[in-house]
Amino acid sequence: MAYAVTRNELKSGDTIYYINTVSRIPGEKTKRKTVMVEKYSANELRELGEQDPQAYVNRRADELREMSRNVVRTMNYQVDFTIRLSLSGEGDLQVSDDCRNLGFAAYSRLYHRLELDEFVNNRRRYLDCGFNINVIFQHLLYSRCLWPASKKNTWEHKDRFFGDTGYGLQDVYRSMDRLLQWRTDLLKHLDAKVKEKFGRRDTVVFYDVTNYYFERDEADDEDGLRAKGPCKEHRPEPIIQMGLFMDELSIPIAYELFRGNTNDCETLPQAMDNSIIDFSDSRKIVVADKGMMSYYNIMKIRDARNGYVISQSIRKSDSQTKEFALSCEGWERTLDDNGNVVSMIKERTIPKRASAYGDMDDSRHSGIYNERQVFIWSRKYSDRAKRERQAVVEKALQSEGKRSKEFKDSSYGKSKYLRKSPVKAGELVQADWCLYEFDAARLEEDEKYDGYYLICTNVIGVEDESGINPDKPSGHAYYRDSDGFLVLNHVVPASEIADIYGGLWKIEETFKVTKTGMLSLRPVFHSRQDRIRAHFLICFISLVLERLLELQLGWQYSAKSIQESLSSFNALQLANSNIYQVAYYDVIVDTILKTLDIDISRKFLQQSDIRRIIGQTKKKDYEG
Repeated sequence: MAYAVTRNELKSGDTIYYINTVSRIPGEKTKRKTVMVEKYSANELRELGEQDPQAYVNRRADELREMSRNVVRTMNYQVDFTIRLSLSGEGDLQVSDDCRNLGFAAYSRLYHRLELDEFVNNRRRYLDCGFNINVIFQHLLYSRCLWPASKKNTWEHKDRFFGDTGYGLQDVYRSMDRLLQWRTDLLKHLDAKVKEKFGRRDTVVFYDVTNYYFERDEADDEDGLRAKGPCKEHRPEPIIQMGLFMDELSIPIAYELFRGNTNDCETLPQAMDNSIIDFSDSRKIVVADKGMMSYYNIMKIRDARNGYVISQSIRKSDSQTKEFALSCEGWERTLDDNGNVVSMIKERTIPKRASAYGDMDDSRHSGIYNERQVFIWSRKYSDRAKRERQAVVEKALQSEGKRSKEFKDSSYGKSKYLRKSPVKAGELVQADWCLYEFDAARLEEDEKYDGYYLICTNVIGVEDESGINPDKPSGHAYYRDSDGFLVLNHVVPASEIADIYGGLWKIEETFKVTKTGMLSLRPVFHSRQDRIRAHFLICFISLVLERLLELQLGWQYSAKSIQESLSSFNALQLANSNIYQVAYYDVIVDTILKTLDIDISRKFLQQSDIRRIIGQTKKKDYEG
């Protein structure tokens, strides 16, 4: 039963308002029963002091709706006690037809606030297809966030969602093909709406690369994505490389896919060229780890008149850089309560010569560019490096004095700290075997750099506050062609550069969400290249929805805990009725519903209540 307001204009000039109850007639699909509850005259309401009779009647209807929700109602229904529990082939309880999920309402709120429904509907109306791509797209996203599984499994369990589920498995795959065709426009739309609705700031852009493996032994041909390469999990199967751009809010911006044997360093320039991010018209600061530290990448960023903040290994640096890092002079120290040094920071600006092979030929090209270098030492990182090395050193000591027929040196694992004799002046001496000797000198050399790391950048600020342009925002930046520095409109100390680089850990945590976390993006089971690309597109947008939900919650809950709570937030339909009983509720669900202003607060809900709640999540005027 629902309340509706109608009106009747009289010839006298008065307006009569009616508040009616509308209820469904059992056995009839289209007929409804209407009963008048209250009647008001506009003239009489004005005489009583109501300036806006229509607004008064609407408020009164809302009051009646709220009162009806709080009325205690009882009903009789029958239960078939002969129905037994059944198991699926995988040993899990089946999702029965009378059990529905309510947790997807949180993602529905975000989906519609981002106006993804309008994006899809504006395009599907020109397609000649007998299925609703918008519905299928939502189910693919919500299922990936709640119960990550194959597309077939998602289709088989589509009935756990309320609403339209009348589509076939082939419709799912056809929808994936269409979505892939819209990929660029879809990512641009998503980026624009995140900026508009959630205040995305993309001056600082984080970039990193990871890979995902496939459950197959053979790689694709040269035109395919799957190839055997250095897998992050050290698995032998073919992999795909994915480069990810992320903003300061920890919300993904864009992604690019690369063949599995592509070097991490080579992905950055390709990702910049193919990304929806405009690196040429607006000033950006690209933040990346030492795997992206190459002369070509730096020149790529500088040629676009942008900034970079990229780390570099001190151990692999030149002798002058090492000497400057280990020098006791120039450090700004931070002390703990006991007066012990917790961290140190210092910087220098130097002209730097570097070289790389060019794009047009195989010749080596070199050049000089100015660079700001920030040196940091951290006691926490120093202690961690010693702990991580301790196990390797212990294994090396256990092997000291043992014989081996393997004369080849190694820089990895325990062999890193083992010398192999007989060796003379770096040359192997003829022998039947070699003897392991612990290399204390190499250990001492490595320990010198524990806790030190170097951040290279061309980002600077104004020299003092007098140089700040009051007409420009603090984040405004301009590129200084005379020396190649990107100048921000505020003072930028070395500590701020360290803080900018420190945000890179968030992208690593995002990768964990896609792998071992809640999205379970790997392993990938698709074989066709277009379906693989469509799979990553769906997973990426699911990732954006998940991170936006975490942002709305103030990052107080992990992605995995959110998934566990929302996937368990189900309602069970009572036998022979349209009443659903909420079967699970916890503090995370309660926080999400209150944060997103979703009204699911009662243990028993009618089907009409659930339709109303789902309809509310589709409103565009919600601001969070």
